[in-house]
Order: sequence, then C-alpha cells, then structure tokens
Amino acid sequence: MNNSMAKRATTCLLSVTVSVVGLQAALTAPASAASRDTIVSVAQAEAGKAARNKENPMGSGCNYYTGVFRTWKSASGCGAGDGVQFRNSDWCADFSKYVWKTAGVRYADVAETSGGILTGWASSFKDYGTTYGTWHARSSGYTPQPGDALVFDWDQSGDIDHVGIVTSSNASTVYTIEGNSGDAIKAHSYSRSDIDIVGYSSPVGIDGGSPNLGVLEFYLSDSQSSNVATRPVVAYGNSPMIPIRGDWDGDGKDTVSSFDPTTATFYLSNTPETGAASYTFRYGDAGAAPLVGDWDGDGKDNVGVRMGNTFYMRTSPVTSATETTTSLAYGDADMIPVVGDWDGDGKDTPSAYSAANGTFYLSNTPQTGAASYTFRYGDPGAAPLVGDWDGDGKDNVGVRMNGTFYMRTSPVTSATETTTSIGYGDAADLPIIGDWDGNHIDTQGIVR
Repeated sequence: MNNSMAKRATTCLLSVTVSVVGLQAALTAPASAASRDTIVSVAQAEAGKAARNKENPMGSGCNYYTGVFRTWKSASGCGAGDGVQFRNSDWCADFSKYVWKTAGVRYADVAETSGGILTGWASSFKDYGTTYGTWHARSSGYTPQPGDALVFDWDQSGDIDHVGIVTSSNASTVYTIEGNSGDAIKAHSYSRSDIDIVGYSSPVGIDGGSPNLGVLEFYLSDSQSSNVATRPVVAYGNSPMIPIRGDWDGDGKDTVSSFDPTTATFYLSNTPETGAASYTFRYGDAGAAPLVGDWDGDGKDNVGVRMGNTFYMRTSPVTSATETTTSLAYGDADMIPVVGDWDGDGKDTPSAYSAANGTFYLSNTPQTGAASYTFRYGDPGAAPLVGDWDGDGKDNVGVRMNGTFYMRTSPVTSATETTTSIGYGDAADLPIIGDWDGNHIDTQGIVR
C-alpha cells in the first residue's frame, strides 16, 4: 500500500456513533426527484466549465469525467481540474452518466462495480433503457424529450459508439450536448431520421418513464465447486429491487429477500419460494444502499442502509414495528460498503472496499475509524464479496470478476494469499453469497 493510501486509511476513516429512534424522521429528506429541465441545466453548465469541459491536454483522451467515476484508469500524462485528476478513456458515457447522476436520475448513482447498469460504455445507456423499460428505438417514431440519452451507431454495425444528452427537439431535429466530441463538450443537432441514431433511453420516473417490473430470479448453489445451481430457482421481488439475503429467524439458513431503492422498503422473507414477504418496512432514504448483518450477536440478521459514508444499522428486531438505530461513519463516500464478522465474535461490523485500487479496509471497531486489516485483492473495479468460506465462524472476503467468484481462503489476518474460485453465471448477472443449507459455509449464487 502506498503512503497516500495508508494515510487515507488512518485519517479519513472518521467515525461517530449515535443512536437514533425513528430513522425515517431523523434523516435529512431525500433530494427532490430529477426533472428534465434539471438534466439539461446540468449538461449546459458542464459545457461552460472551462477547467473541465475539454481534454487536458487536448487530443490525449485525458478527461475530468472518467477521473470522477473510474479512478483505476491511467492518469499518465494527464492534467487535472476542479480538484479531480483527469484520466484517459473514451468519455462520452462518463460525461452523460455524470449529468444524469448530478441531476438525481434514478440508478445513475449506482457504481458499475456495485451492479450499476451505467458504465463507461455508451451501450450501457441502451442497457439502462431496456432494463428499466424506458428504451425508445428511433424507428418507433418516438419524440425525443429533454434529458433523454441519445445513442449512436456511426457505421450501422450493430455496435453503439457514442451517447449524448438531448436538450430539445422539434418535428424534424433533435438537439444535444455531448462529451468527447472533438475532444470537448459540444452542442450538436441531427435530423431525427438520421440513420446513425439508434434510439433514446429516458430517465426512470420522469414523464412516465417507469421501471421494468420483471421478476428477480435467484440461482443458488450449496457447493463452492459447482458451477450450476443445486437448488430450485427462487423468484422473489421485481426489478429494479436490489437482491439481498439474511437469516431473519435464526434458523442458521440464509433466505433471499429484496430492497426497493425507490421507496427504501425492505421485503424480507423466511419463505421466499412462496413469493410472500414475512416482514415489510421502510428504512432510510430512497436511493440508499441496503446492508444486512447480525449487529448484536443474537444469531439473527438485521438490516441497515448506507448513505454517503454513514452506516445506519437497525437494532430493533425485524419483527418489531418499533425502530431503533445506531450509526457510524466509515470509509469514503465513493467506497463500496461491506459487512462481516472478521474476528468470530458473532457480530458483524461495517467496513469498506475501494474499487479504485481493489483494496479492502476491514475493521473490528469501525467506530474508532481504524482499519484492523487492509489489503488488496482482485483487480480494481471488481465486485466485492463477503462470506465464511470454511465454516470457522469468521467471515472472509472475495471478489467477482466477469463470471468468476474468487474466494480468499487465507485469514484476513494473514499476508499470505490463498484462493478458491468457481465460474458461475454470466458476467451480467448480479452475485449473491449466503449459507443456503445451514452448514455454516457460505456459497455462491447469482440473480438475473
């Protein structure tokens, strides 16, 4: 670990512990929903910011927006601006994602390393529309709306090459602001019949844009060495809910459940195969990241949320309508939250993973701000995993890269690294880990 990262681990993981009753009432109200006018205003504002509206140096590919989202990209020869180290990549998608995220568009703030649809690829904007039911092909005759993302295929090869933000349109013409256009942010206009235009993705929840309510399907395996599901497929929850799992009743077995980020509602089930939720309640603000852990060592999991760099853990039982909470700040806001029992005391503690450099910051005492164990594992940008791989009562870490699960089997206290791995599912599937059969060993699963 370099000196700058060591300093961040010891000085930036600040922590405060408080107890809050009625988290819904105590937390700051969520930001107002995105509007089409807001999206356009953000895009126009970015175009006017001289410190970051072009590559630095020009023609290098070094840009502000990749520097914000994908800090594992090369910074060699790149300048900086507005407090961000520029990084080298094609950046039309990073610009468009930045605009949507800043404007508050749903799911634009979910990192690609945490299962977010939007990535550095222009094609991910079509993926967003098809996933959430807001895709409009040019051939459909759809009238593009301000704030839509417009995607292009310059040579009609079937591959999407570019994306921009629609600012307005009329019967014949669509107007855009685009990043990575001649090495800068520029405004353009096109005939709506232009064959280079593939279509448009509308932001979810705006002017009738609504999520695709496809059912989530869980494919679970009881064996770390099996690359196929060993259990019947469980259908539970609808996209765009986030799949979670936990032992809600203390029987030693994890069951799959879901969290709806649009309403911050947990749907927990002891019998998900029936499709019925055993416990349903709201907790946190819309857009929060869900957490699951045994906070008090009673053998039953509970829930929580992470907002910014603060972990809020619900300490009242999931069976209770009364709500009590403890909270602490740990890690940087751009880190991915992870939760585990690192020392075998029966209690899970919040920790963090930096996708930028593939580093885990695990803590037995996160309220102090100190990382107990810090190490790199996997490639930057991998999806982090946590599980008890050997049944010793202590959690360990892992990563999923493409379609392969990598489980670190050497203790978190050890500098020696040993790993077991298994290819399971497709790269686009969401990973999930749990003890599905109650044998005290966690195994892999995927959700699609």
